[in-house]
Amino acid sequence: MTYRPISLPLLALVLAACAPGSTASPSVPSVTPQPSQAPASPSAAPTVSVAPIPGVVFEPATVPAPEMGSAVTAVAPGGDGLVAVGFDGSFGNTLWTSADGRTWRDVTPSDFASVGIASIIATSDGRVIGVGRANTIDVDAETAAAFVSEDGLTWRLARDAADLSGQMIDVVETHDGFFAVGGVPGADSAGVWHSPDGESWARIGEDMPAAFFWSITEGGPGLVIAGWRRNPEPDAAVWTSADAGQTWTLAADPELGVLAEGTDVLATDAGTLIMVGGSFTGEGAHIWTSADGADWSLADMDGDLANATVRNVVATPIGHVAVGAIGTDAAAWISTDDGTSWAPFGDPVPDAYFHNAFVSDGNLLLLGVTQTGTVETGIDSRAMIWLTDMAIDG
Repeated sequence: MTYRPISLPLLALVLAACAPGSTASPSVPSVTPQPSQAPASPSAAPTVSVAPIPGVVFEPATVPAPEMGSAVTAVAPGGDGLVAVGFDGSFGNTLWTSADGRTWRDVTPSDFASVGIASIIATSDGRVIGVGRANTIDVDAETAAAFVSEDGLTWRLARDAADLSGQMIDVVETHDGFFAVGGVPGADSAGVWHSPDGESWARIGEDMPAAFFWSITEGGPGLVIAGWRRNPEPDAAVWTSADAGQTWTLAADPELGVLAEGTDVLATDAGTLIMVGGSFTGEGAHIWTSADGADWSLADMDGDLANATVRNVVATPIGHVAVGAIGTDAAAWISTDDGTSWAPFGDPVPDAYFHNAFVSDGNLLLLGVTQTGTVETGIDSRAMIWLTDMAIDG
């Protein structure tokens, strides 16, 4: 597949992780699966009985009137207390703020119409850093960008990151500075960027051909990336680095599934790595764990993920929560044993998708979209946030 710059409308589709009901493939739209190349069945993973936590209710927040095609993708401290970044349904971002996560107001700057922030994190020194693209209206510019905010409301380009190219997707802060991953110009190429301070950014190491990087975390031997590679068709893949991103090692071929991808990875407090992902064909989702980033195994599921998508995983005070959808309904799963086993977390929300989650003041915020319609009639997706109280008895 020839490298195609990710424009905001496409990136919104990517980060909404294939709207349930859609047959589009998020990051490799040209892949046509062959009968002999069907992804490994998620239900092949062993099952285990894990009692779901009772009393989980996903309550819709009060949000500004969202545009069609919009989505909420990330939340960080800032503004009135919290800021939420998402896609505006066109070429740019929206910015909302809330004191409690329940009622949000629109504070989108005018220049966000051509800004494509895909991911944001709160830094150890109190700033908020985002990564994505600048000049999104001119997709041929291929302008990867990092953004910095002191308060979550006013944003600017990082001072020494204006001449980058490609598309940053995810960012992590480590003891060696900041690392971002994403796509770079070239045939199916992936790349890594580094900044010692969030202001000065540069590509490091060699670009990875025939691959795409979705997520990066600090763990394993140093750094771990989740994504996919061509082998010869795309399959989920993991890379590790023990030298601050200068060189990368492909993990020994774990059972990650042909025509599949890893979309998010994190390290638990105990050091276990959890990765979530799914298939390009929409046939199911996967969750894996690893002690070192090199050897991976499928997690035990209470039930299977045959009609599910899992997009992100987060740590909460009551366990790790993975979010996504089952069919056309938003869904979440919980693990209380560092990702080894998973159970449903709450009832699915009809006609919705959970793209991401964020912990705030005893609440878990679920970020994503509501969705109506079909592929044939057109899918109307609009940004939404839900909450659930994590102070649950049981």
